[in-house]
Amino acid sequence: MRTLIVGVIGLVVGALCTLILMNSLRQGTAYPNGVMAVMGAQMKGLDQSLKQNRCAATDLSPRLQTLRHVSNDLEPAFLPTQDDERFIQYASDLRAALDAAVSTPPADCAAARVVLDRVSNGCQACHRDFKG
Repeated sequence: MRTLIVGVIGLVVGALCTLILMNSLRQGTAYPNGVMAVMGAQMKGLDQSLKQNRCAATDLSPRLQTLRHVSNDLEPAFLPTQDDERFIQYASDLRAALDAAVSTPPADCAAARVVLDRVSNGCQACHRDFKG
């Protein structure tokens, strides 16, 4: 009887551990989710600044710089795609758009909208082909 109880407890514990492991593997790692969350928050902040007509370099530059720094983590964060030429090109294009924006911050809201559209197009190209 004792053997049966220990066996049933072992099966229950094993099933629970398997369930926890499977759930963890399904969720993936926090790293790519974090990279996308930071980039999304910065893009949303830039968009809100434009809507509020706050387009001075002091308003936009910190967010553009954050986006540029985080964009360095795109390839490491998405390991299965880091060797894909399209992914590398999209990440490079995004960094080039951000480099241009950081080196010459937009002077007004019209210029800021152009910069934001370029950066957004870089994001959307990758999402179109890889997010799914």
